[in-house]
Amino acid sequence: MLPLFIVENIPDRGDLVIEGDEAHHAGSVLRVKVGERINVTNGKGRKAEVEILDINKRNIGCRILDVVDEVRPRTILTVIQALTKGDRARETIELLTEGGADLIIPWSASRSIGQWKEDKDSLAKWRSWTKEAAKQSRRAFVPEVLDIHSTSQVKERIGDSELTLLLHEEGANKFSDVVGGKAPKEITLIIGPEGGISEDELAGFEKAGAQTVILGKPVFRSAHAGVAALAAVQSGFGIW
Repeated sequence: MLPLFIVENIPDRGDLVIEGDEAHHAGSVLRVKVGERINVTNGKGRKAEVEILDINKRNIGCRILDVVDEVRPRTILTVIQALTKGDRARETIELLTEGGADLIIPWSASRSIGQWKEDKDSLAKWRSWTKEAAKQSRRAFVPEVLDIHSTSQVKERIGDSELTLLLHEEGANKFSDVVGGKAPKEITLIIGPEGGISEDELAGFEKAGAQTVILGKPVFRSAHAGVAALAAVQSGFGIW
């Protein structure tokens, strides 16, 4: 399978240039060569197979061979992810991206151990991780990452979503009880922190319209629960 790189614009035909970090990664890390074929995407659904024409220190020139515009999925998968421990944050985002999330929303839950550090630009890190994971998983769409949400903001999003599933180890329903049939236009998954969702958060989310579900008997880590839920939802609704 050809490696994938992200570029800002992909014309219908002609040439394009890979620049910046992407060019450095392709040329210095993967050591691509003139004449090789690679894939590029704009992260918004357009992909192209290109042939490398020229490589220098600052950019890579390519000729477009074929362009494909992928259709955005009919069902938008949103994951509201409670902040995880610092050493697991990147793993969390990588798994959500590889699992098919379209929109990722960081949530500052009352029991979150992880911190959203503005001075270190956590949002930029999360967005960078989604791009890297999208390339690894050959996705034409890079998930959108919003800024940190409070519990009250999460409640508002629940009201706007057609189906919201709140993962809870004492959930009222099994996944197989609520997933199946025609897929809704948007599915929101809420993943709590390692310490669990508080009683106030649980009550507030249920009042806003979220359904509590249990994802099997084993209890997942917060960093791993999202990708398992994405797999269950997409299988249950026939998206996969």
